Parts: sequence; C-alpha cells; structure tokens
Amino acid sequence: MRVMRSRVIALTSVAIVMNVAARGAEPPRRKPLDPAERATLVALLGAVDAAQHRDAGDTSTVESPAPLAFEHHVLKSADQYGYVPFRVSLPASAEPLKAPMLYVRAVTRHEGFRAEERSSLREWLARGGDQPLPRQETVFVGPGELPVGGPASSSSRRSVQAPAEASALLTLQQRDYEKQKAAAEAAKQRRETREPDLFPFEEFYQVDVKSTRAVERALSLPAGDFDVYVAVLDRGHAKDGTPIVAKREVTIPDYWNTGLALSSLMLISSINTLKAPLPPEQQVQRPYTFGRAEVVPVKETTFSTRDVLSVAFQICNYGAPDSDLTADYNFYRIASGSRTLFNHTPPQTLTDVDLPPPSPWETQAFTSQSVPLTSFPAGEYELEVVVRDRLTRGVAKQMVRFTVQ
Repeated sequence: MRVMRSRVIALTSVAIVMNVAARGAEPPRRKPLDPAERATLVALLGAVDAAQHRDAGDTSTVESPAPLAFEHHVLKSADQYGYVPFRVSLPASAEPLKAPMLYVRAVTRHEGFRAEERSSLREWLARGGDQPLPRQETVFVGPGELPVGGPASSSSRRSVQAPAEASALLTLQQRDYEKQKAAAEAAKQRRETREPDLFPFEEFYQVDVKSTRAVERALSLPAGDFDVYVAVLDRGHAKDGTPIVAKREVTIPDYWNTGLALSSLMLISSINTLKAPLPPEQQVQRPYTFGRAEVVPVKETTFSTRDVLSVAFQICNYGAPDSDLTADYNFYRIASGSRTLFNHTPPQTLTDVDLPPPSPWETQAFTSQSVPLTSFPAGEYELEVVVRDRLTRGVAKQMVRFTVQ
C-alpha cells in the first residue's frame, strides 16, 4: 500500500459559503413569451409527457434523436431542499441550435412508483400565459452550523458536554417528529381533495449557446427519489423540430436529520474567488457559484498523468463546536470487475479553525483536496472519501469514478 505524502497539495478554503437566492428573495423577472416561444414550450411539454408515459415503470434513460449529456451534483441547502446544479451538453452531431429553449421537469417517485402530479406551466399557458412566471430556482445554501447542545457543548469536560449533546439530540428528534407529522397531515389532505400535486420542480430557460454547447442551471428538490427530465428544442423549429429528451434518476438524501453526511464529490478544475456575490440573474446561469466562490467542474472525467485531480465536497451535520473531523481519500483501481486499493493520502484533519462558525441546529462546510496523477498507471479508478466525526462518532462516505489515460 503506497501512501501519497509529498504529493498531496494542501487543503484549500473549507468555508465556501453557498449563497444562492433565498426563497424569500425577489427572483429575476422574465419577459412574456412571444408566439414562437409559446409554441416551443408547448412542444417541449408534449415531448416530456410522451417520454414520461413511454417509459412508465422503466428506470432506464429515455431514448432521444441524439444523445444529451446530463451531469449533476447534489448538495445540502439551508431551507430543507437539496440544491442540484447540473450541466447539459448538447451533442456535436446535432443540428446547430441557434436559439434553444431548455425545459426541466422533476417527477416524484415513491417506492419505485411515480406520483400523480401535474404541470403548473401547462396551467399557466392554458390561462393565457400573459404574465411571466417567477423563476422557481430559489435556494439558499449557507455555511450551516450545528452546535450540538448549544453553548454547553463547548465545554472540555465530558460530564457537561455529553448531557448537552443528549439534550440537543432529543430536541432534534422532536423537531423531526413534528416535521413528519405535518407532512403526513398535508398528504392526507391532498388525498381527500384528490387533486394531484404540482411537479416538485418545473422550469424552462431560453439559453444562449453562441460561446459553448454546454448549459449550466440548477434545480431544488426535497429529500426523496425523482425522475428528472431535460428537453431541448430550437425556438425556430417549434413546429417541424423534434425535441431532444433525456432522463436521469436523482436522489436527494435526508440531509436535515442528525446523521453525518457528504454531498456529491465534485471533480473540479479550479475554485475562483469573485469580488462580490453574483446578482440573481447571473446566478441562474452560473449555478456552481456559491457566494464569492465559483467552483469549475471538469468537463470530462478522463485525465492524463500530467493532470492534478481536484475534488470538492460538502460535509453536513458534523458536531460543533470542538469539531474534530478526519477525511481519508482512498484510491481504488477498477479492473476485470475487481476493486483494489491503489493508494491513499494522509488523513485530512478539520477543526473549528477550518470550519465556519457554529449557529443553531445545522452544520455544513466545504473542503477540497488535490492529488497529482503522476504515479497513476492508465486505467479506471474510484476515489472514495470517508469522513469521521469524533464528536458524534458518525462516519460518512462518497465515491466518484475517473479514468487515467
């Protein structure tokens, strides 16, 4: 087993604040649709309806006239919603899109079965669609802090700290019970009225692809399992064009309980520091910008031995203050169906000095690591990140695959 010590690049900033427009903030307004735009949206709604019916009960990717790459990451937000930034890459073989419209729909799954849900956009169009809808992607993802036990938990004496932690956990359990009770009552009321819920997320975007064939946006979803459909159609071919449709399964973990958890592992090329947070209209187009930090995901997960592999992720629900986290980065080689440990980095230790200041009931913070790939032979690899929390005795892990050639 080879331990990479001298090759590990130091930890970058862990206190990246994810600051997307708050749900109570004023979202950017958009212009009413013209006839061509309205026809394009109607065509996209119909194409996703058809795809949804065609693959009912099937969890495979929807067939499309041309491949539509859809990559996403799942992170914790501060308002009981998962924040899902994603990138849609238009195929190079497709007819050039001069003025594409992108439509996104999330459909809820319960125990593998789709819920009966309806489209707010279709209802808006049926009413005439004269007034523009407010945008739906309104999520605030703060640094998040969870001082388990309040001020008493900062005591170095276990006789004081342990009872404080127990009291806090009981409070969190009571809050979870009240949340579940409220959700059950709301579900009962919906069943009694027999009116289907709206899709948990539905949005459309008019995008500019003059400089790139990739479009980045974000959606927000509660904890659960979803089928997410993405469809694209040129606004100049609403009547004679065929929408490109893709489907992906997206799972939002319950980040809002008391368990230690990690977000998706984001393989990145850089983290840029901005002079100021982006205004809402720019934030919509740059969803990987969190406050004054912009994370740039890699375009491909294939690297050469000259590259440096950098990963960034979010740690959620760790104990604080007196935080004591350890992150292990283990690299496995995948060959002939087997998974063999190749090497690992020295443990990465995070304390209160590295993490955001605590505030009641929630903790979340970012960390990152970079490893040169000079010693990696060509092949398939899997990076496994394991985080251990001494204070809560929690353990969480996430994995991501990459290729070296």
